[in-house]
Order: sequence, then structure tokens, then C-alpha cells
Amino acid sequence: MDEKTSLKEFLKSIISLPGISGYETAVSSAIAEKWRPLTDEISISPVGNLYGIKKGFLSKSGKPSKRIMMAVHMDGIGMVIERIEKDVLYFAPIGGFDPRILPGQEVIIHSRSGDIRGIIVQLAPHLLSEPFTGKPVPLNQLVIDTGLNAEELKETVQAGDTVSYANLPFEMPSDCIAGHSLDNRASVAAVTQCLTELQRFNHAWDVYATGTTQEETVFLSRTTVSDVKPDIAIAIDVTFAKGPGVDNYKGKPLESGPSIGFGANIHPVLFNQLKQLCEQLDIPYTLDPLPQMSGTDAHPIQTASGGVATCLLSIPLRYMHTPVEMISIKDVMRAGHLMAEYIARLDENSLDSIKWED
Repeated sequence: MDEKTSLKEFLKSIISLPGISGYETAVSSAIAEKWRPLTDEISISPVGNLYGIKKGFLSKSGKPSKRIMMAVHMDGIGMVIERIEKDVLYFAPIGGFDPRILPGQEVIIHSRSGDIRGIIVQLAPHLLSEPFTGKPVPLNQLVIDTGLNAEELKETVQAGDTVSYANLPFEMPSDCIAGHSLDNRASVAAVTQCLTELQRFNHAWDVYATGTTQEETVFLSRTTVSDVKPDIAIAIDVTFAKGPGVDNYKGKPLESGPSIGFGANIHPVLFNQLKQLCEQLDIPYTLDPLPQMSGTDAHPIQTASGGVATCLLSIPLRYMHTPVEMISIKDVMRAGHLMAEYIARLDENSLDSIKWED
């Protein structure tokens, strides 16, 4: 199996798993299994952050070594059962999404009795609090139907059980993949590609591939800084791809390569280094202006402890926070390739040049 096909299959496997914010164990375990042969050490923090540590030749030879962290969140959006009324389930969101996407979606309820399939439906018009003519039915008037009767449902499901999308990923006619949780497991695949390519390099710095938890809710990536104590950090996430409803400057075309963030949340030297490396290696890229906080792990990492020099790479993604997100595998591989080439060029003196100059 070639490298691209292998990466595609890995990505499809992890977006087929649950991993709602705060409940990342299933997907974290699968990522750890993939990273284990690519790293020297795997560990899990008390809050569930995953660390794959690949030592550089300096620390392997007993010399002091600098540390670079690649941070990518493993969690996705989902739902939680709020209450049971007769034979239907009411639910609340975990993370942010538009209720308009939900009616008709197949879901899986992760109950203490095992996984149960269901469908999200909107109540019949005569049961709604108002007609909502021409308007979407709000989240609090959507329900999950499992086909179980009231007694069976009460015995099987409890308030607090989580709910994830049930649809499986599929490949588009191009090099695109569609499915849920590509935000941000596409970036997990990019880090995996980076680790794969680093097997061919004798790099100086220690590399910490980091899968963070609860980015969609409370940004627990801030705890990684005290765990890892990185000298520099790259956060990898997704950004809006051009497509229906996103055709202005805010959207990045699919297959346009990684998007490099710039703004107050981003260290200017790291931004320039990544941009120049793309040009040197002929890697397609776009620029992503971030005048305020980025809304990604870059912000909590940059501002944790005494502050960390941080940059942000983003992968273009269509239909964000829906069950049918779409990415190009080419963009994933290019992001991974860029990070591997950047890490390979870090030496004992690289940190001396990384000073904030606006």
C-alpha cells in the first residue's frame, strides 16, 4: 500500500470512531496505536492529552535538546441525552453546530448498555410550540427516535449518554474524503504524515506529536505546555474551504495546500519561516489573516505559562461542523510534508533567531 493510500485508510478509520469532546478515549487509543511505531514513547496526560515523543539525535546522544510540539485536537462535536419523554430522547449539543443540519441524521447513542442506533427527527407540526413556518425547528424541539418503546428506552438509555453521528466516511471522485469529525482528525492525519516522513530524517530537536482534548469546548490544550515545556509549537487545525456559501476571501480552495495563519496570535518569525519554506520547496500554500484570537489550540498554547512561540497551519475544509465535512488528502499530505521539512532544518542554534519583532 502506498503512502497516500495508507494515510487515507487511517484517516477514514479515525473519522469512523466516536470521540466527542470530553470522551476521546476511543479515537485517542487508535491514534496512539498508529503513532507507536513512529515515535519513541507514547503517554497520556491526566486530562487525556496524547503525547507521541520522537527523540532527536541531540538528546539521544545525551546532549540538551530543544522541543517542538505539534498540537492537534482529537475531539469532535456531538450531543448528549438531556431527558427521556415516553419513547423519544431530547438532547443538548456538545460543541457548536447549526440545528438545521440535524433532521434526518442517523446517530449512535453510546449507552451504558451498548451502542444504540437512532435517527434525529423534528416533531410533528401539531406538537411544536409554534408553527415555525419558513424557519428551522430549534434544537430543543428535535428528538432522537430509536424505535424502542417507552419501557425499553428507559431501561436502556440514561440522561448523560453521549450521541455521535453514525454516517461512515466515503471517498469522492477526486482526492477528497467526506465524513464527520474531519475537524480535526484531518490534522491528526497531517501529523501522522509528518511522523512518517521524519523516519527518513536525522533531526536534532525532540518532537512531541500531541493530540489534545476538548478543543471544541474548553481548550484543554493549555495543559500541554506545562507537560511538554515546548520551545516552539505548531497548532494544526482546519479552515473554511471555498464552496457553496464561502466564495470570498475567507475561503481557501481545496487542493491549495496548507494555510499559514498570521496575526497577534502567531509568532511572526515562525510565520515567515514557514512561508519561506513553502516557497523554497514549491509547496502550495495560502495565507490566513487572524486579527484576533484564532479560535484554535494556537491561542491557549501561545498564552499558557510564560508564553510559547506558536504558529498555526490550517487545512481547507468544506461544510465545517456538519456530518459531511470534506477535505482533500493532498492538502493533508502537504501540511505533513511542510512540518517534517521544517523540523528537519532545526538545529542547536535555531531558537536564537526566534525573537518577537512585529
